[in-house]
Amino acid sequence: MNQSTLTTQKSYTAQKIVCWLLLLGLFLVLTRIGVRHYFREEAVKPGTFPVSVGRVLALWALALMLLQPILAIRLRFLDRIFGLDRLLLGHRLAGIAALTLASLHPMLMYVSGLKKLGPMDSGQWPEAIGAFSICGLWFLVVSSLWRKFLAITYDQWLKLHKFMAPVVVLALTHMFIIESAMRKGWILGFWVVILTLWGSILLTEKLLFRPRRALNEAFVVASAGAAAENIWRIDLKPASDQNIFKFNPGQFAFLSFNNAEPGPEEHPFTIASAPAQTGALQFLIKAAGDWTAQLNSVRAGDKVRVSGPFGVFSPWRHQTSRLILIAGGIGITPMLSILRQLREEKSSLAVKLIWTFQRSVGAPCLDEIAGMRQAIPAFEFVKIVTREASGDAAACARFDKQALAKLIPEYQPGSLILLCGPTQMMRETRSGLAAIGYPNSAILSEEFSF
Repeated sequence: MNQSTLTTQKSYTAQKIVCWLLLLGLFLVLTRIGVRHYFREEAVKPGTFPVSVGRVLALWALALMLLQPILAIRLRFLDRIFGLDRLLLGHRLAGIAALTLASLHPMLMYVSGLKKLGPMDSGQWPEAIGAFSICGLWFLVVSSLWRKFLAITYDQWLKLHKFMAPVVVLALTHMFIIESAMRKGWILGFWVVILTLWGSILLTEKLLFRPRRALNEAFVVASAGAAAENIWRIDLKPASDQNIFKFNPGQFAFLSFNNAEPGPEEHPFTIASAPAQTGALQFLIKAAGDWTAQLNSVRAGDKVRVSGPFGVFSPWRHQTSRLILIAGGIGITPMLSILRQLREEKSSLAVKLIWTFQRSVGAPCLDEIAGMRQAIPAFEFVKIVTREASGDAAACARFDKQALAKLIPEYQPGSLILLCGPTQMMRETRSGLAAIGYPNSAILSEEFSF
């Protein structure tokens, strides 16, 4: 197929708006409950402003706690709308927000004078349950944010995260016991609906969709070896006769090995092969940590579980007439998948790749990329080597406004920039692109920060 524009797949803008409106509606209802009903009991005098705010914040914190597993369990329909990398970032931020709001709740109760500081007696066991819930939330958030500093392994962190369920149960128990208004009328009906939907989503994903997907996640290593210095190439094929899952160029998947090294710990990596290259998946992985350093022990025939695809980092989701790819180091992997797909399609789309890396020995598939123009006539390739002599006049250490103005044409409607690389490089590049007139909507970026 010869084309000068990409065929846009289904747009999820409407679904995204609906999701945000539902979330906004949830918090508005919770605000109404907290302000108008939450403390309307004879046993509790209508509170002052701090009491009202404190109880609304507690409800918001509980809602964010309930959202945590929804954001983290890799729901496919949410991934298609937002992208899993952004969902997991939202999971992280929601945890911090829930902790902040939950901690402010008792402070405001004491500031208002409704609660008195001092030792608890036996009649204050509902307050003790709430305190245990907040302490558990502190433990979970701190162990996640400072996991590396505390030397907590991934497996240990994953087991600790399972304590989120009892923390939520304690919070709900505290709410229903301490406030009888939660057990009456439409407010009770509201909580029954919310908790039923919440439980149904989690159970359906765990008992129905996840086992069904697992049938297509079994792969074996077809070949493995070095693609460049400190970069491993792993080619996978299905373990049985099942078809490889459909994916868009630029998406990623989670890999876990059945052998002792590197082991069953899951890690996300971009798929480097193209959808048109049926029958196999290829991953290019940089040895950048303890787990990836063990990839040299991977051999043909090893069993692998591949969970995917995930992410929205793909030009096939956008109407594009000119594509600009900017990669830093191993950030070339999604670009390679995109280019390989365009090559298979013999596309006439105008494509420019700008790839910055330290040394040529650490740049995988360099010759393959250089030869892409044979199949993609409008392909332009600029390589920037930062730690060795380069004859490229465009070579630069940083993508600031001046450098980008020389490398990238002026913005035109239909232009799309895909950006992938180290975090600092992407931040600087985004700032430079904004300075030369590229709107944020024309720039896609992705980083694995989870």
